[in-house]
Amino acid sequence: SEAVHGQGGRFLEAPVSGSKKPAADGVLIFLTAGDADVLEASKVELEAMGKATHFYGDNVGGGTRMKLVVNMTMGIQIAALAEGVALCEATGLDSNDFVEVLKEGAMSSPLVAIKGPAMVKREYPPQFPLEHAQKDMRFAVQLGDDLGMPLAVAAASNELFKRARAAGKDKEDCGAVVEAARK
Repeated sequence: SEAVHGQGGRFLEAPVSGSKKPAADGVLIFLTAGDADVLEASKVELEAMGKATHFYGDNVGGGTRMKLVVNMTMGIQIAALAEGVALCEATGLDSNDFVEVLKEGAMSSPLVAIKGPAMVKREYPPQFPLEHAQKDMRFAVQLGDDLGMPLAVAAASNELFKRARAAGKDKEDCGAVVEAARK
């Protein structure tokens, strides 16, 4: 943003929370920071593409940091779901039943409803590629380290994603992390 401002321009970062389907459906969540007047001038376009816009002030990087925190939390949830599916299968229980129990209780979420059945069926058409999910996990863990804040659960989840990448699951959906948990 400094280079843009140095040339007399204005700048707004606008990373998104959401993958292919939310983009196609126009329900992205924009995580913005920078020049508020650019945000105001862009409202119509952002509203056409998204369901919400959040502004984190003029400190560029706030939107990116929020995206890392959101994606880290999602990665942790996906890793936990993957380990639950794998443990269920290893004990001889039907992992479909496990996903249904989650969907019926306090753990119910769109993530469980979408990723759970895909993990059970071993079908991972890419919505959010595993390589990108792991990259965000890595960056979030590094951000925590930079702040002197070890993120133990995120770091452990990142290791599971790294194992899935090593197994060649990079281009598949991040739900393919379950394959690393199954081993």
